Amino acid sequence: MLAENRLFTLPDESGLHADITVVPTGELKVTILEKNSSMQGDFNQLYFYSDGKRTELVCKDQLVPENIQWHVHLANDDARELAKLIEMAEEEYEILMRDL
Repeated sequence: MLAENRLFTLPDESGLHADITVVPTGELKVTILEKNSSMQGDFNQLYFYSDGKRTELVCKDQLVPENIQWHVHLANDDARELAKLIEMAEEEYEILMRDL
């Protein structure tokens, strides 16, 4: 069970790059390299909203879903890849826990 890491170029953000790590224990870590800003959230806090050629990844507060902790825009293909990585990490973790 290893963390998966991807580097995505953000659309409409003048060449900013997001270094995203999917941790199989249920956590996503996002670092905007050029701004040296880091964000993180649990899988159950994450929502994908498609809007034309890009998808917004939103991390919402679990207790008050109206409160957005952070968000980042991704290209649709990058968002689909990230969603698959999250799904695979959840399945892998579930299998591991079941085997224990």
